[in-house]
Amino acid sequence: MSLCYRAVLAPLATLMLLAGCAAVGPDYVAPSLPATQLPARFDELPAGLGPGSVEARWWGAFDEPALTGLVQRALAANHDIAIAAVRLEAARAMLRESRQGFLPRGGPALSYENRRWSEVQTPAGQSRQNETYRGAVDASWEIDLFGRVRRSVEAARAQAGSREALLRGVQASVAAEVAATWFELRGIEAELAVAADTRQSQRDSLSMVERQVNAGAATEFDRLRAEALLRSVEVSVPELERRRDASVNALAILLGEPPQRFTPPAAEPGDQALALRTIAVGKPTALLWRRSDIAAAERALAAATAQIGVETAGLYPEVQVQGSIGVVTGSLDGMSGASALSSFIGPMIRWSLLDTGRVRARIAASEARAREALIVYDQTVLRALQETDDAFKAHGAASNTLRLRLLESAANGEAARLARARFSEGEGVYLDVLEAERADYASRRALTAARTRQRLAVVGIYKALGGGWEVCAQARQPCDGASL
Repeated sequence: MSLCYRAVLAPLATLMLLAGCAAVGPDYVAPSLPATQLPARFDELPAGLGPGSVEARWWGAFDEPALTGLVQRALAANHDIAIAAVRLEAARAMLRESRQGFLPRGGPALSYENRRWSEVQTPAGQSRQNETYRGAVDASWEIDLFGRVRRSVEAARAQAGSREALLRGVQASVAAEVAATWFELRGIEAELAVAADTRQSQRDSLSMVERQVNAGAATEFDRLRAEALLRSVEVSVPELERRRDASVNALAILLGEPPQRFTPPAAEPGDQALALRTIAVGKPTALLWRRSDIAAAERALAAATAQIGVETAGLYPEVQVQGSIGVVTGSLDGMSGASALSSFIGPMIRWSLLDTGRVRARIAASEARAREALIVYDQTVLRALQETDDAFKAHGAASNTLRLRLLESAANGEAARLARARFSEGEGVYLDVLEAERADYASRRALTAARTRQRLAVVGIYKALGGGWEVCAQARQPCDGASL
């Protein structure tokens, strides 16, 4: 090996050893929250909630095969999930690109030059016309002496992790939206059934009053009141049908299907009360990894911290090794000769000392963005605690409301039956029948709405806990959304 090459490679070997020792900028440390922000356990849980691991496939607790099928279809065909999956794919591609910074750059280079020199530029005895053929392999390699490339890889890895967490969040959100839309649809259909049953009952009541009018036992005023009550029931049907169609369309979009071609599955008749085993809600600390928004915020903080190092590296020299090997000749015939062989290798150092002010400004901006990311992380954790507490309280209120609505509906139903029986036997006045039937209809609709709210409250708990995406993390479950 020539003395020249030894003089170049010896310091290069030293620089390569130093490159693996340091990286400028702060090293990332996962944030820790005070105990006042993240309690050890959930206190004062309403009835029906308890400790234990949160169920991943939570929609199975409703024991509705139709709902389970809808959730699986949505996870495999939803467009929002597909968008999040593609964004994750792009982030992983950027991570692969950033890792290429550790490797040399370059490749084959071929060139041809035909130059005519001026008479002043041409040395005595040489031709003014000059041709040059060049074929070589050029390469350059940045020695990551101060960790710019390493910090760039750290930032890209954290950004990919944030995208992965966001994908999990979309998967969990879609599962919850499918369940909520399904229960809203079932609730509207139940209200339509109540309206149809009441409408038939009111028609029978109107016929009875008309017979009483003909027999002289009732007045025209009684008949008009009976007809008005029938019309008030009928007038609620068009709006309920509109809401039902809107829910069907929303469900179709969640499943990635055209609304015009979608037909929801038939629901099996359910009980008046939702029979569920105790819902396990886990511990608050589990929210840090289960809630995708918290995980995404933590990864965003890691990326912002790594970016400080990327910008800080701009204060230090950039060391590169450049090299080339090939042939340079004045004709094509001479390219095969040993005399045409050309090569060089040498380090190059760039140091933008005049740009120090700009670099420090970028560092300050990166540090501010890292502080912002930490604040966002803290805020995300607090909001997660708020949402879970709200969901727990909503579940307790919905369960109590449903219990009271069941008692109210039973009482109003019996009162309406007794009022009709008394009037048909010639006792009492028809005004009592009208009031009792109006109260019965209102309480039956309110009971149906209470059942729906109880189911939605359960869905809200699982959504607040961030559950559902764990099913997608397991193998053999298509969860990447709509295919291209």
